[in-house]
Amino acid sequence: MKKTAPLKNLLRDKAIPALTATRPYFSMAELRAWLTQRRISWSATTLNSYLHAFTNDGVVYDAGRGWYSSLAQPLTLDREHVAPVVALIEKAFPFLSFTVWSTQQINPWMHHLLGKFVTFVYVEKEGVSAVWELLKENGYDAHRDPTKKEADKSFSVRETTLVVRAGSLVQAPVDGHFARPEKILVDIAVELQVLPLMDTDEFSSLFTTTVTTGRIEIAAMLRYANRRELMDKFLRLINQLTSGNGVS
Repeated sequence: MKKTAPLKNLLRDKAIPALTATRPYFSMAELRAWLTQRRISWSATTLNSYLHAFTNDGVVYDAGRGWYSSLAQPLTLDREHVAPVVALIEKAFPFLSFTVWSTQQINPWMHHLLGKFVTFVYVEKEGVSAVWELLKENGYDAHRDPTKKEADKSFSVRETTLVVRAGSLVQAPVDGHFARPEKILVDIAVELQVLPLMDTDEFSSLFTTTVTTGRIEIAAMLRYANRRELMDKFLRLINQLTSGNGVS
């Protein structure tokens, strides 16, 4: 076994800088692999203890269970555009489980800025029709769970375009009735299979710019991606991250 500096110093001064040199996130599994490749001994308890101390001291930042980041500031989303929709539905159906997000919220990180936006409401299946009718009555250009075939015929983005989707919120990263960025990124990837929101290159660029601008919870995003059968896609996107240079 190689003689090394104390493990805590080696982690702080060598391992973490190496793992964050090219992208701002790393997993505990990657840290363990880095140590193993260099024949440096470690124990799970010790690593967890040191990483916990490092997050408290601001050496590295928590990005969800088993993930860490060099980004100090979490990614924040503007809720002004979607707040009226949340308030409208909440008032009409105070006990309904639903969440709302809009392409307006990710517009700052788009390579080509969007001129018009689409708002999405995800709601339990039995509430779709009632929510859709409420929104139509209140002047929204609302679409009820459109399929790709239906979207190809009648979907276009107008000033008040809104899509109501049936969808379970189990394991969905939400904050009350507002979607967190981890959910929005996964939902966009799903919606691109149905709606012409942007092309795949634009989405890849959006993903990279978004998650390198501010810290997100990688673990929460991957859990949700797994539930929506997109785990492999999002693991590839994470692995392809570079520090602000786009996705290769």
